[in-house]
Amino acid sequence: MLTASTGESQTVAELRDRLVHPRPDDTIVIAHRACWKETSENSLAAVRACIAMHVDGVEFDVRHTKDGVAVIMHDETVDRTTDGHGLVAEMKLAELESLHLRRGRGGAQAAVTTEKVPTLAEYLEAAKGRLLLVFDVKDDTQEQSFAAAKSLHVDRQAIFFYECRNDHLLKHIRSFWDDVIVFPISFDGDGPLSQSIGSCRSNPQNMIHTKFTREDFLAEASSTILARRERVWIATMFPEDVAGLADARAIPDPRGTWGRLLAAGANMIMTNEPAALLDYLRKART
Repeated sequence: MLTASTGESQTVAELRDRLVHPRPDDTIVIAHRACWKETSENSLAAVRACIAMHVDGVEFDVRHTKDGVAVIMHDETVDRTTDGHGLVAEMKLAELESLHLRRGRGGAQAAVTTEKVPTLAEYLEAAKGRLLLVFDVKDDTQEQSFAAAKSLHVDRQAIFFYECRNDHLLKHIRSFWDDVIVFPISFDGDGPLSQSIGSCRSNPQNMIHTKFTREDFLAEASSTILARRERVWIATMFPEDVAGLADARAIPDPRGTWGRLLAAGANMIMTNEPAALLDYLRKART
């Protein structure tokens, strides 16, 4: 499972090796909805910005149009992120293609750009051979999303996830479990992290995405994480997922925020501030 294939690009091979074999002082950085601060959320330009920035991976959201085309869009509607209105599921691709993405995180006051809503195929092609790909599939079409990744030969870059105590997402990825990287999501309410990593199945083993409300939750498992060389993924976009140690707090105090999380055992961070996180990591190593 998850072994190198003939002709695999060195970039992807190196990313996968780093991901599945955590090393001290090596943090995997994932840009939430790509590097949208430089352009528009979930856009092809945001993917290109991440590649230029040397981010390790991007997270993105998949939905389907009325005529069955997979596109990249977080919300159910296009209202926040584009100059249009309406539900993605009730719009045909041609309608979406006529819209333009708004700058940054969007909203009525955000400037309209020349960027278009990308299809999943366009998005995967833009990241091919360069980035890890975290699929957040909003309409339970994980099987179709994996099929698209496989047909475009980016399946070895793909990361899918499910909630450890909830089979809803798991049932949608069982059929291709062995062919992608799979992270379970645990919560502090599920019990100690050291136990969750062992009991929640991942592919490969010893990988978990965790969310917690107590600052000491990670630290309680830090010795186990190091001893078992486990990959622990956290997301710092929202305070409620990391006991308040989120991006907004990290910008003025990266050492006291991201640094504290890394010292406690986290070694993969998904963020809305990839440039600032990378800068902090570079300075911390010198």
